[in-house]
Amino acid sequence: MSQHSARVSLLDLALAPATLRAYNKNLSSFLTHTRLTLQQLLALQPKHIDHLLAGYIQHSYDIGVPYDYASYALNGLIYRSPDLRLCLGKSRLCLRGWQRVKSSASHPPLSWELTLVLAVTMARSGYHAEAVASLLAFHCFLRVGELTRLRICDVVMPGRMGRAHSGMAVCLPLTKTGRNQWVSLLDSAVAAILQHWVSRRSRTAADTDLVFPFSPDHFRQLLRRACAVTGVGHIAYVPHSFRHGGATDAYLHGATIEQIMERGRWKAMESAKRYIQTGRVLLANQRLPQAVTDLGLLFHETLEPLMLRLMASVPLVSSRSSGARRVSFRL
Repeated sequence: MSQHSARVSLLDLALAPATLRAYNKNLSSFLTHTRLTLQQLLALQPKHIDHLLAGYIQHSYDIGVPYDYASYALNGLIYRSPDLRLCLGKSRLCLRGWQRVKSSASHPPLSWELTLVLAVTMARSGYHAEAVASLLAFHCFLRVGELTRLRICDVVMPGRMGRAHSGMAVCLPLTKTGRNQWVSLLDSAVAAILQHWVSRRSRTAADTDLVFPFSPDHFRQLLRRACAVTGVGHIAYVPHSFRHGGATDAYLHGATIEQIMERGRWKAMESAKRYIQTGRVLLANQRLPQAVTDLGLLFHETLEPLMLRLMASVPLVSSRSSGARRVSFRL
């Protein structure tokens, strides 16, 4: 092999692969918005580039695009042209304003009862992976990135570790607060449902394949649709609401802040306390239909047999081949 063909770009190695993909994807979205190629954009004056990017960030905010996507677009542009780092003042101010609005409008936590109703709704419509993912995200306080990066080999099945650990757990090789994190499954019903799903996936997938073969965007859209059908579409639930709800629920049922910090992989006690304090207020202020809460309580009593029966009897809908917007949910 020649020296030229074996060349590795040190620039591309500077970022984690997932970060590089996010930068490239959202920079491409910005370029599509401007109808320019990257070369054409970089030929403009920095002041003009800043004006175009600030307009794109405002547009993204207006149409409800996630904040992170706009941030990735800005950082992706700087990554491809580092000389622009000090030339995007207007765009940075737009992101700062968005961040302030974003920080003051915390995403509401999901209750366990509503999580069950949403999971059963997804399972009855053939979205088994998303249903199991909802239960796991709530129970293990998972961020959406952690959830969608989870591999089959990351799920510790009963007996895998011998006497060291007889139950189930999930290993998280990469998280926001560090590498090689661990969360035990303490709920026997959630553990049994996850075990069934992973065993089913393992029949056709390799150990390094994903447990949940869908993107964060797909999960976000499906959750929004399930909420609308359930009658809670007026509340701005997002995938992070499972993590927030799980931590809040654990605290209300007697878990200490230290236990929640370990399980949720928080580093600072102050941020964990603020998270729980906010979650309790947001949960108390929600006005859920009583019928939904009652249904969730009913599902709680029969969760394991109900979910296993649905996963065995309802045809699976492929997350890759069917759009979340077209699914016909039913309760």
